[in-house]
Amino acid sequence: MSRLWNKRFGWTGVVMAVFMGLLLLHSLSKGHSTIPFSNRDAAGSPMKGGSIPNAPGVPIYVMMPLTSVSDDGQLKKEYSGRNISWILEQWKKIGVEGLMVDIWFGLVEKEPQQYDWKPYIELCEMMKSANLKLQTVLSFHRCGGNVGDQCYIPLPKWIFAVAENNSDIFFKDRDGNADDEYLSWGIDEEPVLMGRTAVQVYRDFFVSFRETFRQYFGNVISQVQIGLGPAGELRYPSYQLSKWTFCGVGEFQCFDKYLLRRLQQEADARGISEWGHPPYAKDVGFYNSTPAETLFFRDDGGMWNTRYGDFFLNWYSNELIQHADRVLTAAGQVFFDRSNPNNDFTGRFHIAVKVAGVHWHFRSKAHASELTAGYYNTRYRNGYSPIFRVLKKHEATVVFTCMEMKDNNQPTDCHCSPEDLVGLIVRSSIANNISFAGENAVSFYDVESYRQISAVSRSYAVTKGKPMEAVTYLRWPEPIDIFFQENAISYLGQKFYDFVRSMAYDQAESIDFPGL
Repeated sequence: MSRLWNKRFGWTGVVMAVFMGLLLLHSLSKGHSTIPFSNRDAAGSPMKGGSIPNAPGVPIYVMMPLTSVSDDGQLKKEYSGRNISWILEQWKKIGVEGLMVDIWFGLVEKEPQQYDWKPYIELCEMMKSANLKLQTVLSFHRCGGNVGDQCYIPLPKWIFAVAENNSDIFFKDRDGNADDEYLSWGIDEEPVLMGRTAVQVYRDFFVSFRETFRQYFGNVISQVQIGLGPAGELRYPSYQLSKWTFCGVGEFQCFDKYLLRRLQQEADARGISEWGHPPYAKDVGFYNSTPAETLFFRDDGGMWNTRYGDFFLNWYSNELIQHADRVLTAAGQVFFDRSNPNNDFTGRFHIAVKVAGVHWHFRSKAHASELTAGYYNTRYRNGYSPIFRVLKKHEATVVFTCMEMKDNNQPTDCHCSPEDLVGLIVRSSIANNISFAGENAVSFYDVESYRQISAVSRSYAVTKGKPMEAVTYLRWPEPIDIFFQENAISYLGQKFYDFVRSMAYDQAESIDFPGL
């Protein structure tokens, strides 16, 4: 838990953790809320089945626990003594649009091209019966080792069988440490996975998913988020918690032989062969260095602002962007095949891509932590628009985190600005005309965080002229009675209920939360 809070909030996280504990005790002292589930909306009108029909605002989804499916492929049916069907009924009554579930590569494809979808089919049937929508995340990364992870679901064993003889299928740092959380995009087009390229592995997974779940597209499944990197985010694993603490600059992760070769090829093609190498250790520091301690990232005279720095950072970021383009192209061929009406699900669901909220050092000139993560974003350069142009090409939604965060909760010496970063993402998504959806970065129950999400939502709606696609709340509480008791909701559950209603009817000019 200390590591969780330290990643996003630094030392102020200790204060926030104490605050959340007191808030939870306060909620328990309140006892059960007097709000019965009468299925009425914010205006007092009847709501069919607990939904919020024709609401003009933003639909709310809730992330399911990461371990909703067990290691042996069974859907978890009971949480804190409550049956999952009962829990789904409570979510429906409270007015959420649906849930989000991770579909783990390591659980589904335990053997090459053999897929076990049974627990997820079962979940779709339950969601259909509950009249709830489902956001599915095709999670090609390891579960475990990131903020909030209380699980360990590695990549399939057959991937590690390949890695025994070729560890370069994974990202590596300059010391040769391989990160087995996600496959390096250096092998996107290399047939090293038992005869398949990484993109072919993803495409085969998409085809099996399509054939298995086609009957649920649109009526149950509303979004298919494609995991494109560590933690399901389109980024390099530059801040691994086993090596990094908040708010270090992180390290570049391009030292596997495939990416090193691609870097040299790019330098050769440009006639600058001597630049075909990543920055040297003496220049960039280590995972936990500050920008000022490095020659590369320091504000004034830093190598990031030289011709070599521009060449390398462009290449590093473009490798990330090309990975997104390759995988999204494969997804489009599978899900939106205009030449075959049976395989064209255009308009039935959205493809989505998650971008990480790397907000520390955002107020510096170099934005060091974003650079090592693969976002070539500095004080003088918008690094997100090139990514969003690729998402627009594939009509993909951008999903962005840290919507709940405020600058005044961050340590001043880390030069953080989650608010400015979210603002940049919102403006860039609008400028590139792509759909925008949001998430919170860490679990919370406090009203101020709900209000911050609503403020971002209103800002988007005023500028864009229509609501965000969705907000997904991380994560349904465990134990579940933090929100729900028999025939009533708790104090904290009431606050979430009020948030859902406020977001559904938010008309942008109001900043009031009913009941908050």
